[in-house]
Parts: sequence; structure tokens; C-alpha cells
Amino acid sequence: MDTKATIVQSPFSKYGHDCSLEDLPDEYEYNGIPNRGFLNKLRRMTIRACAVSESSKMYTHHLRSFGAIVKERRRQVVNYGFRIHPFSRAYLVWSCIMVFAIAFEIFFTALEFLLRGMPECFLYTSHWIIGTTATDSIFVLNVLLHFGTGYYDEPRQEVVLDFKRIALQYLKTYFFLDLLACLPLVLPPYLWEILPFAAQVAVDLLIVMKFFLIIRFYKYFKYCAEILDINYYTYMVTLVVVFTLLYWHVTCCMLKFTRERMGTSKNSIFIRAKTIQSLVAKEKASEYPVLYVIIGAFYRGSLIIYNSSYGKVLPATEVEILIVWFGWYASSLFFIYILAMIMEIMKGKTSAAHKYVEMERQLKDYMRHKQLPMQMRSRILIYYEFRFQKSYFRESEILETISEQLRQEINMHACRKLVENVIFFRNLPINLLVRIISCLRIEVYLVNDVIIKANTPGTSMYFISTGTVAIYTKSGKEICHLEDGSHFGEIALIIKGTLRTASVIAVEVSEIYRLDQKDFVKAINPYPDLLANIQHIAAERMEVASMLDDYNKKEQQAKR
Repeated sequence: MDTKATIVQSPFSKYGHDCSLEDLPDEYEYNGIPNRGFLNKLRRMTIRACAVSESSKMYTHHLRSFGAIVKERRRQVVNYGFRIHPFSRAYLVWSCIMVFAIAFEIFFTALEFLLRGMPECFLYTSHWIIGTTATDSIFVLNVLLHFGTGYYDEPRQEVVLDFKRIALQYLKTYFFLDLLACLPLVLPPYLWEILPFAAQVAVDLLIVMKFFLIIRFYKYFKYCAEILDINYYTYMVTLVVVFTLLYWHVTCCMLKFTRERMGTSKNSIFIRAKTIQSLVAKEKASEYPVLYVIIGAFYRGSLIIYNSSYGKVLPATEVEILIVWFGWYASSLFFIYILAMIMEIMKGKTSAAHKYVEMERQLKDYMRHKQLPMQMRSRILIYYEFRFQKSYFRESEILETISEQLRQEINMHACRKLVENVIFFRNLPINLLVRIISCLRIEVYLVNDVIIKANTPGTSMYFISTGTVAIYTKSGKEICHLEDGSHFGEIALIIKGTLRTASVIAVEVSEIYRLDQKDFVKAINPYPDLLANIQHIAAERMEVASMLDDYNKKEQQAKR
């Protein structure tokens, strides 16, 4: 396998082989599309962007190895064509675009309500209308793309790429909200004049529904933060700031619009330059009407939000009193929500994610105190990141607090992929299966870690849960790669005191279950047929390894 060199040099690189899994093979990725011609290259680029990303194993629970990603990508390319995978680079880029598009849409939708009826305002210029039309086009494209974008089905723990299931799921969730976002942001003043009052109210209500896009904003922002590995505190603080600014802006604009729409008195404090005579001179307000309407609206709106009053001026009508009450009450509920988010940030100090960050900091201090080399520090940090998935937990304490039955069920669930994929575990009696799985011990190996070394005593068998390992003969010649669901080292379970006939090296960070000989013997004794089958597999592997080793020795002697 000819690939790029890894950061850590392989102990078998002296034999002319250095394994790495940074790139996926073309036959799995492009489904035979040649790399010639502009259109073919464009198709290959599109497939690569829409297919599952290699980095997805760092933020998903079911695609944590090279082999799993290869199978998922092959399934997508062969069976589902140009579907967009939810863990692809294309979906990540599009989510980032939608974060800014939604924030823009919410901000300027509220501003359009504030400045409606002012033909001189910038919202009615041709350049601005062209820009908003482009934004609406993004939302139209978003609706179309989501009918071809898969989703992760949490209960079934699978990525759904079937068109019918995607369409049904989208129609049941966010379709109508995304469709409302496609409505034009700004309507020309002459169009409002010819519309009857009932039609104007209906259109306004539809446009107001755009504010519910904040739900989609949160979804996209959370997804981008997870994929881009944004710090938890940075993510939460940014969310609080953005939510607060958008709420303040939307509330101030809508308070002004609602009061004028419901026919409040001529003494309204929101009437153009008169609203800010206490702030600037009257002649200045007449020079910049749009600017001072905005300033006046935000000034008075802020008084309502924070003080439930206009300041020195009292409400002129009962409608204004109701608007003041509603604005202040809604703002109070919003501030309670923001306060809860801030408390969640503070409480994060005791959360699993924060405990992991604290443990990582202590680990770095410890490694610095011990003056460990940078290469070793990097490997230790990679181990902890893979082992805990950035959420610290004490597994031993958790398991001690539950019953034996629950522990067995947890082990069975954790090893379900092993049960489904490993031939050795198929069609086993349930009692034997439970006994064997209860004896498994989980181990994590980093890139180029030696799992088994040839010519050393063997006492354990290994099952690959996630990851890839390379098998070498005694002379250092690579035999093959083993991936998720494979097993090796079974000879040590059958023949006591035997020496290992091959070396096994981790090609990527791998999660492997170890089964010791003494535990295996206790579990397998009542099943002689199963023991015979394992002995047959072991004999075949010993024969193949011996033949390859002899062939390599003769080849090396011939070269000399």
C-alpha cells in the first residue's frame, strides 16, 4: 500500500513499507470515473465534496475507523449517486453559509419593518433589492439541496440516504420553515399601496414567521461548532451574544412598527426626528431621516425592554400600554432564558466536557513537569482524545453502581458490531456469547503501536472493534490489513505456550478487544465443535504465514 508517511516512523519501515491511511482508494471514492477531461474532474470533485469526510471519525459514534468510512463512502457512491452526506465537507460549507444567510435575513427583515413607508431609504434601491434577491435565492437553493441531503437516524444509528425517506423526514421537520425564508424580504412601496388591508396583514404575518429561522440558525451553528471543533465556552458565549443582539434588534424594530400599524396617536415618540430631539438638533434629524428613525426606535425600544416605560413620556393610548406590557414581559422571559444559558456556561465547569478539558490541562502540566518529548506528548493526547471523545467519565465507578444484568446488557450493546461482523461470533449460543463478551478487555492502540510481536509467547486473542492493523511475517513482509470486525491471535488460544507467527501493527488509532487464554478456555470447554472450527482457522493461518515467511527468506537469499 503506497501512501504518505505518518508522523511516527513505523518500526517496520526498514523493510520498505510505511503504512498510513490519510487517503481513500479511488475505486471506492469515484466509482470508476476517469481523471481526464474537465467534466470528469468536476464530477470527481463533486463526489469527493459530497461524500463522507475522512475526518468524520473524530465527531461521529458509528464512523470511527478507516474501514467504516470506506464502506460508507462506497455505499453512497454506488447506491445513491450525488446525495450529500450529512458528514461531508459540502454540507459543512453549506451550513456555514446558512449561518450567515439566516443572521442577515433576520436582521434586515426587522429593519424593513422599521423603515417601511420611507421611499428614500436604502432598502428600496435597485442595488439593495438585487442583493436581497440573491439572498432569497440561497434559501430557495437550500430547500432544493435538503431533498438530496441525507440525515443521521439516531434511533437506528445509521445515515439515511434514500430519497423517499429524506423527503419524508424533511417535510415533517423544517420544510415549511425553510420555504417561508424564500419569501421576498422587501416589497416595493407602490405594491403595498394597492394591496388591501387584509392582504397586507397576511403578508406581514408570513414575513414575521421568518423570525423562527432562529431555530435553523441554532441547528446550523451547533453543527458547525461540532465539526470545526470550536471550544465549548467560545460556542456558548457566541451564541448568547448573537441571540441577545438579534432579540434586541428585532424587538425594537417590531415595537415601533406595531405601534404605528395599530394607529397610535400623533404624539408617538417614534415619529421621525421628533423622537430624538433630546439627543440631536432638529435640523440634523431632517438631514438624515433614516438614521435618526433607527436611533430613535432603538432608544425608545430599549427603554421599554429594560424599564417597561418610555422614560418621561407616558403612553398615549391603551394600545400603547398593552404594547409596553407585552414588550417588557417578553423581554423578561428572554432575559431569564439568557441567564439560564449563562448559568449553563458556568455550570460547564462541572460537566463532562469541562472535566475532560481540565484533565487535559493537568495532563499537559504533568508531561511538561516530566519533560517528556513532544512526540510522546502528542501520542498521549491522541490516546486520551480517542478514548474519552472529549467527555471525561469514570467507567469503573459507573459500572459499580449498576446491577450485573445491566452490566451484561451494556457489554452486549457495546460489542454489537463485533457480534455482527466477526465470523467467530456468528450463530453462537447466547449463554456462550455473554460469557465471552464479559471476558473482553478494551484496549486502544495508536498509529504504529506494536500489538503483537513475532517470536514472542502469545496468551491472548484480539478482536478489532474500530480501526485497521497490518499483519507482518517474521521477516517483516506485510501480509494484509485487517479492519473492523476482524480477529487475530487465535493460535495463542488453541496452542498453549506457542510463539507468535506474525507481528501486528496498528495502522490507525484502533479500539481493540482482548480475550485472554485462561478466560477463553473456561468459556469454550463445553463446546468442542466450536473449538475444532477455531483450530482449523488457526492451522490455515499458520500455514499461510509459514509459506510466506519461507518465500521471503528465499527471495532475500537470492538477492544476496
